Amino acid sequence: MFFMNKREGGKGPSEKLIIFGPQRSRRGAELKVMSGVEQKNPGYFTRGVREKTSDVKGFDTDRFLFKDDELSYSLGKQGTTR
Repeated sequence: MFFMNKREGGKGPSEKLIIFGPQRSRRGAELKVMSGVEQKNPGYFTRGVREKTSDVKGFDTDRFLFKDDELSYSLGKQGTTR
């Protein structure tokens, strides 16, 4: 992963992140980064998110909404499975 110092129009400073590697590894890294951003800025990615199931053959990502108790169970004690 590399940061690219490039500013585009928008609110506040921003950087682009470039992720290299196989598709599955890139997606895992992307989700890890998204989780870190979401921890520091709650709602950045999750505000207005809806469930989505993909019809694409091969590798893709589905989204499911969790209830609060399901979320805490899936994250584990103190977020150890994050």
